[in-house]
Amino acid sequence: MEKNLHKVLDDVMSKPNVTGVLCADENGLCLASKGSADSSTSGSLVNLMQYAMKIEPSNVPVVRLESESKDILLRSDGGFTLAIIRNNKK
Repeated sequence: MEKNLHKVLDDVMSKPNVTGVLCADENGLCLASKGSADSSTSGSLVNLMQYAMKIEPSNVPVVRLESESKDILLRSDGGFTLAIIRNNKK
């Protein structure tokens, strides 16, 4: 599984403007991270995603955190949360 996970993260990292990617389990444990993704934030990112899923329980939401320099996109599926960090081109 670890080999497949790293392949997926490598594929995401190859997309334009992506600077980091992180995958965490439902308990907030960082399973893997690449680039600018900070593994110490995995618990907070999973908690944020869990709150979003309580607000929108009928659909799996995508959470977007936006700052002047970057965007962080969050999505959960199958007990895993994926965070993608991109340069913000404004």
